[in-house]
Amino acid sequence: MNTIRLTTLAKKESHRFLKVWMQTVFSPVMIALLYFVVFGAAFSGRVSNIEGISYLAFLVPGLALLQSTSNAFQNPSSSLIISKYHGTINDMLLAPLTPLERTLGYFFGGMLRGFLVSIIVVLVGFFFLPDFFPSSPFLLLSLLFLVNGIFSFLGTLIGLWGKTFDHIAGLTTFLIVPMGFLGGVFYSLDALPDFAQKISLFNPFLYFVDAARFSCFGTSDISPFLSFGITGVVFSLCFFFTYLAFKKEWWIKE
Repeated sequence: MNTIRLTTLAKKESHRFLKVWMQTVFSPVMIALLYFVVFGAAFSGRVSNIEGISYLAFLVPGLALLQSTSNAFQNPSSSLIISKYHGTINDMLLAPLTPLERTLGYFFGGMLRGFLVSIIVVLVGFFFLPDFFPSSPFLLLSLLFLVNGIFSFLGTLIGLWGKTFDHIAGLTTFLIVPMGFLGGVFYSLDALPDFAQKISLFNPFLYFVDAARFSCFGTSDISPFLSFGITGVVFSLCFFFTYLAFKKEWWIKE
């Protein structure tokens, strides 16, 4: 693996969103801010503490992931679709990049965008909750890296497969967004009926959010070992399939 080739692709993918940082970074943070204001004003006094945690603090880890993962997904997927529209996808085919360099280059751009959003959302949480501080900062940073990496890999796969922006929009609307909103961002798993709890266990986003809450508060609805284990397995699978897609040049030559 050539570090110059890898860093060149990673810089290209990072500069894409940093040039329009108001739209790509602070726009999702503004949405998270509105969630804090609305839920803080409307529900904080009406919803009792959840496992000893105020409802507003309970929202911080889930909102950080909800806003960041969609951005981590959009960065590589939109980049690849745009390159297909403009015909510059051939530049990637002709460039002396190995499958691993392509995989990590697109991964870094999406992961960095999502990671920045999630960190800023957590900092916004500090503004509303001065006493809030993650009980395990290292665990939280590691989790944010893994989860945003997962959605960066997914965005790369969808970008390779898709031919139009409708394909990205369809996956985002009917898969990514529902998975996030139904992943325990706004509620505890114990608040659901038994059948809904069993269905929710098939949603990987539930384990991501639960692991984030454990990193922040030291409490969780699910075993933290299971949550972090599933996160690590999903990350490894997404990396493998993205690498395989570049190695076999699936969909690219089309």
